[in-house]
Amino acid sequence: MVRRSTLFFDFLNPEAAPQTVNIRDDNNAPVRFRDLMRQWPVKKVLTARDINYSQVVMPRDQVEDFILPKLLLDEQNAINRGVQFPIRVRDLDSMTEHPLCLWENGSSYVLTSGWSASFVRRRALQVGEEVGFCWDERLRMLRFTVLSRPPIPRQE
Repeated sequence: MVRRSTLFFDFLNPEAAPQTVNIRDDNNAPVRFRDLMRQWPVKKVLTARDINYSQVVMPRDQVEDFILPKLLLDEQNAINRGVQFPIRVRDLDSMTEHPLCLWENGSSYVLTSGWSASFVRRRALQVGEEVGFCWDERLRMLRFTVLSRPPIPRQE
């Protein structure tokens, strides 16, 4: 019999309850490691603006709920004053790291200073794809993955 779930402990937060995670999907196929180990609290479906400009607009409420509280107070203050705060972003699909800047631009938060070259062109990102971000407290960096790509239309 194939085991479908396993118990994970957060050793960096000993007070957290263990979490049961399915290790097989509904078709009994293995779940990818990156999906097992990370939740993606900040999700974004890419728009033409995210692809054609040198920045990605982040969902404000998700950044304020899941990224800013994990930063140091002076880092939060700098971002909220409109300072382009340098931040490392690790692409978990390619295991590469890229320096970007996170800042508040009016009513939104944006990642800029290398977004196009480091992600859009290198990963051939397209409008409609969903990407995910999460903050890694131990390494103090933002993690990135492509969560879904729209199906490619068939050529007949």
